[in-house]
Amino acid sequence: MTNKLLDKTLRYYIVFALLVLIISAPMSYFTTLWMYSGDTRHTLKISKRAFFKYSLPHIKESDIKVWNSMNWNIRIIDPQPQIRHDSIFNQMILDTLEHEDQPYRVLMTPIRIEKKPYSLLVRVNMIESEDLVRSIVWVFTGIILLLFAGLYFITRYLSIKLWKPFYDSLAQIEHFEIDKNIQPQWLETNIEEFSRLNQSVNKLIERNIAIYNSQQEFIENAAHELQTPLAVFQAKLDTLLQTGNITIAQADIISFLNQSVTRLSRLNKNLLLLSKLDHNHYTENELLSVPEVLKRQIDFFSLQAEAKEIQFISLIDSQLTISANSSLIEVLVSNLLLNAVRHTESSGCIDLKMIGSRLILSNTSRGEALDESKIYSRFSKVNPSSQGSGLGLSIVKKIVNHYNWKLIYKWENNLHLFEVVFDIQEKF
Repeated sequence: MTNKLLDKTLRYYIVFALLVLIISAPMSYFTTLWMYSGDTRHTLKISKRAFFKYSLPHIKESDIKVWNSMNWNIRIIDPQPQIRHDSIFNQMILDTLEHEDQPYRVLMTPIRIEKKPYSLLVRVNMIESEDLVRSIVWVFTGIILLLFAGLYFITRYLSIKLWKPFYDSLAQIEHFEIDKNIQPQWLETNIEEFSRLNQSVNKLIERNIAIYNSQQEFIENAAHELQTPLAVFQAKLDTLLQTGNITIAQADIISFLNQSVTRLSRLNKNLLLLSKLDHNHYTENELLSVPEVLKRQIDFFSLQAEAKEIQFISLIDSQLTISANSSLIEVLVSNLLLNAVRHTESSGCIDLKMIGSRLILSNTSRGEALDESKIYSRFSKVNPSSQGSGLGLSIVKKIVNHYNWKLIYKWENNLHLFEVVFDIQEKF
């Protein structure tokens, strides 16, 4: 299962942020507690020094009760024998207003008033630990939600905007067809990585187009150059057969050579046709009646089927007219029919139907389903010993793609079935 880069990046961001917040929450709590504890200690000592400097020299023993009644956090109490110097500790003290115990930080130190021992108690109310934890939890929850929302919207909107040139380049690469010879037009971007990517892809496309054009030019030139020698060779063979001074063995050899030349000429013609299709040479179209083209081809191939003792059944229930090149339509139909006749065994059956905008051609077979990933490949053969060139279905596929039609292969009830849909808007 694949994931989008932005989604995967967002997950890493969220996991990292969550780990940081989980670790930082207790650290923040203990750091805050430590700082608050140090601050209260400092406050207690300041209050003690102030008492010693401004109050203790003037207090008499008779003033203690009045002093205690007027001061809540600084009190003079009976001497505590265990307190011999400054002692700071935490203590829960009942708050008479709130009617509950409150946490206090307490400093207790021995003092003398009129030469009698007493203890000074200085205290500071502290926030309850539960309240502190609750506050920190709420603060961090808010931070987490804000952080996650920010990460989400930044990734979804800002990042998508930043990555727009990349997605545009990816879409153009996906729809690029080398035989169209059209260079992609990239969006302008000031992001160095995307700019480098576009430049690299441009160079790659240019090199491949150059190689492709060179190959097609070679095939086309070779096909043209071979036409004349092949024609001369075949003519000389025909002349040799007509001399009348040859033996039966020589006639068999000449006949075999003649078949080979015919096959080579057909291969040369098919390669030239593919090259022209690749370069989009067939731009002249005319209105054609598909049923009429079929009838002309059926008359010819039904004789070939009869010679192999193959039953040929045809049903044409269509008045379809298309705009296309007549030569290409003739080649498309003849290649499909030739393929069916060639790969149908004796006493087999070929069934041709033209219904609406669909041409359906099926033939019996004792074999198995063909590999759809290979049947349209050039020089692909089901039977290596076949006399065919292996280009017939490749040409059919190329013509169908040229006109944006649809070609479907099925294997049903020991039948090879090829279907051409001339109008791909039709629902089927």
